[in-house]
Amino acid sequence: MAWLVWFAALAPLAHFTLALTPGGAPGVLRASRITALVGLGAGAFALAYPLVFGSLTLPLVGGDPLGLSLRLDPLSGVMSALIGFIGWVVLGYSRNYLAGDPRQAQFLRTLSLTLGLVQGLVLAGDLLQLVLCWIGASLAVNRLLLFRGERQAAVLAARKRFLVSRLAEACLILAAVMMWRATGTTDIAQILERAGSLPAPTFSLAALLLALSAVFSSAQLPFHGWILEVMETPTPVSALLHAGVVNAGGFLMLRFAEVLAAQPGALLLLIVVGAATAIFGSLVMLTQTSVKVGLAYSTIAQMGFMLLECGLGAFSAALLHIVAHSLYKAHAFLSAGGAAAHGSTPRARRHAPLAAGLALPLLVGAAASLAAWMGLGPAKDPGVLVLTGVLALGLARVLIYAWECGSRTMMAAGLATSALAVAGYGLAQALFAQLVAGVLPPPPAPSTLAVGVSIAALTLMAGLVGLQLVLPRADGATGWARAYAVVANGFYLNTLANRWALRFWPAPPKFAAQDGAAQ
Repeated sequence: MAWLVWFAALAPLAHFTLALTPGGAPGVLRASRITALVGLGAGAFALAYPLVFGSLTLPLVGGDPLGLSLRLDPLSGVMSALIGFIGWVVLGYSRNYLAGDPRQAQFLRTLSLTLGLVQGLVLAGDLLQLVLCWIGASLAVNRLLLFRGERQAAVLAARKRFLVSRLAEACLILAAVMMWRATGTTDIAQILERAGSLPAPTFSLAALLLALSAVFSSAQLPFHGWILEVMETPTPVSALLHAGVVNAGGFLMLRFAEVLAAQPGALLLLIVVGAATAIFGSLVMLTQTSVKVGLAYSTIAQMGFMLLECGLGAFSAALLHIVAHSLYKAHAFLSAGGAAAHGSTPRARRHAPLAAGLALPLLVGAAASLAAWMGLGPAKDPGVLVLTGVLALGLARVLIYAWECGSRTMMAAGLATSALAVAGYGLAQALFAQLVAGVLPPPPAPSTLAVGVSIAALTLMAGLVGLQLVLPRADGATGWARAYAVVANGFYLNTLANRWALRFWPAPPKFAAQDGAAQ
């Protein structure tokens, strides 16, 4: 039944066909509808096949070291199905969003090219194919970022991303060459099988380079600035970036999880950078007044959490995180205009009976209670513990908000929502753990550092949520106002990045007068 695998290849092929479709908007619009449905169906097939027939790699063209092949397993299936669904939604949204724009056909071609390359990346069974699709998708995204090339912020975002992406690609290429030289093959399945029996120095360096590639490509500190300015592009690009392309670093960590799991140095890098970025993004997000900038900082934080989970060995939790974040963030960006138009939810009473000093103990207690109920502990599975604790903190915040509103209806709704969220999370966690049981390695024994980082991350997150409750009652203090300004500007890290980028790659003359605004 191996010939059935060819149906999975229809996803990237359909998108490449649309990218090459000649003519104006009417023909491209008709083709985009068919392409979106083919991508959706092929993605669903890519998920169903390994669940029914098992995993396999199908050679397509050539062989080592210049071959192309298709790898179908639960990991590539989940990612292909996710991309197929996101592509179907974004292409449909783009047909209405850019209706009447003279460059709509060009936009749809470039968007489809990006989707096809990302599909080729997640389905790659060969190192060469993976690297080529990674580079191609990055260049296609930069073309999308420059769709509104007359906007200074869009040009600056594209340039910063271009520079950081080249660093990510250099690390990935070096890692691929090292793995090929060490194993004598470019077949990813064979490389993963031999990961535990190869010379430690070679694979240690390759694992470290893979981790660096993920850090550069996932908008992690201090390389996050470009993702804050992609809102100058059309909304479908923001949705695709935040819901799909930025997850490439996480997918890279999961695809080469066997290589990473045996290298403590690479895991340590992911733990430190991921935890620092998650706390940074969560803190700055609380101060944003722009809906889309707040969503951008949310993405930075979520990618940090996802890399932290990979560093802690919670690979199935990281995959669940990627899927949940992609679906949420695509919806959030595509509906951001409606959220701004209709306003926010009812406000809590400013001077609610809840004492601010009780917020932190309550939140920490909620996290500990949920973790204990699920049989987790920092020494057992720190990665899953972190994700579970973050869920508990979010639910505790919902319940505190409902209680402060003084409405029994709000409280009942909060309790019901929390119960459904906990049940759904537990079911999803068990489902994904079972789904990738034979594909991703089990979590390595947690080190003392991993246990310490997981406890510290949860404590800091609880502190941030407690701070969110305290700030409205202290917004008149001068010290708070000064600190708020620094945090709201992201500690001015993006300003420094803009100056560095403009010094390395000066703005064209027509933007010279706007350089101050960009900084």
